[in-house]
Amino acid sequence: MIGKIFKTIIIGAGPAGLSAGRYLADALILDQKEEIGRPVQCAEGLSKKFLEREEILPSRKWISAIINEAQIILPNGKIIHLAGKEQGYILDRVGFEKFLASQCQASLQLQNRVIDIKREKNFWELRTDKGGVLKSKYLIGADGPFSIVREKIFKEKLEMLPCIEYLVKLEKEIDNSVMKMYFDKERFPSGYAWLFPKSKNTANIGLGGKEKLQEKFKDFLENTIKKDFGNFELLENKSGVIPWGGAKIKLFKQNSFLVGDAGGLVDPVFGGGIGNAMISGRVAAELILSGKAEIYDSKIKSMPFFSKDLIEAQKILYSFDNQVLNEIGEILEKRGGDIFYFKNPLVLSDFLFKPNLRKNILKFLKLLSIYRDWTRIS
Repeated sequence: MIGKIFKTIIIGAGPAGLSAGRYLADALILDQKEEIGRPVQCAEGLSKKFLEREEILPSRKWISAIINEAQIILPNGKIIHLAGKEQGYILDRVGFEKFLASQCQASLQLQNRVIDIKREKNFWELRTDKGGVLKSKYLIGADGPFSIVREKIFKEKLEMLPCIEYLVKLEKEIDNSVMKMYFDKERFPSGYAWLFPKSKNTANIGLGGKEKLQEKFKDFLENTIKKDFGNFELLENKSGVIPWGGAKIKLFKQNSFLVGDAGGLVDPVFGGGIGNAMISGRVAAELILSGKAEIYDSKIKSMPFFSKDLIEAQKILYSFDNQVLNEIGEILEKRGGDIFYFKNPLVLSDFLFKPNLRKNILKFLKLLSIYRDWTRIS
């Protein structure tokens, strides 16, 4: 039996789907989960600029930690600093998504899983596990890495990076205004490890990679975390996958959209997805309201957060061996350790004096060009 016909149905009540629902009144959000925000499969980091772009005021109700510095820690222990007053946040992801849900104009149904999607004339027909059939003119796929919308309609595949992560209790107190990212080609060949503080003695700790994740995670805990922060206790498993490659696939088809993780719209360099998800959900909603849905694909791909250049930057960055990474650290240490030195034209002469960087100078020049363009327009 077919009930009400909605203008838009949104599958998925995460940051992307809820952001679209903030703008769409004649809309229904469907999700199979029992509670907004759970399960948490995320490091929960979000740059301040994304909240500003979405005109959301930060609230202690859903912020666990305010980040004033990001550190990139290289194999030789050198640290690249990215400092700035209140530059980002570690969220309480459950609280944040419940806040977004409270802002929605769209209706919301949980514990309602979509099991089939068909195109009938000018409408989308959705069948759910409760036996009902729902219809809409527009369909937004905000249903995560293993999206049924992407599978049934777009037939597109994404790159997937498995990640292992836990909320960890630490023996020693940590600076909960500093987030740490550990780059080491030998220990983490396909990604990096991280420590994102949740409080003075807890943090989201994890790493991404394509093989032996459990083994590498155990090594990281025992030989890095324990060394720096003492004994630890695993409190909650937050493991998941990072889908990327949205800049290379189709994101709009017959009034259907892929947003957020469903479209692989995460930052392919560092894996952040919450801010990108919110932007893509909002853009899809705005184009529905303006009657310009067909330009979604081109509009998204013209934005700096979703540029193909970031995929190229990822390939370049993760191709560098530890010798190159260490030389970068040595240069920046002499220049104060601030990543913004990369914008200085003098950086090129520094690189030419380093043998391993000199061998990779063309790749590094391309990486610098992408970095400078991204920081200029993002």
